[in-house]
Amino acid sequence: MQRTETLKTLSPQAFAELGMESVIYIKPVVENGVTAFAVHNATGQPIGLMESPAHAKAAALEHELEVVSLH
Repeated sequence: MQRTETLKTLSPQAFAELGMESVIYIKPVVENGVTAFAVHNATGQPIGLMESPAHAKAAALEHELEVVSLH
C-alpha cells in the first residue's frame, strides 16, 4: 500500500499520534451571522475561533504550530 493510501486509513487518533499535534488548519465558519475562522487540530477538533485568517496564522506561529492547507 502506498503512503498516501496508508494515511487515508488511519483513525484521527492514530494520525494525531504521528506527531501531528503541532499542525493545524483554518476554515471559515459563520458564527452569529458573522464570518469567523475556526482553528482545528490534525484530528479535526476545533481549538479556537479567530476574526481573520491573518490572526489565526499569527496565533499559530506564536504557539509554534504549522498551518496546513486542506483541499
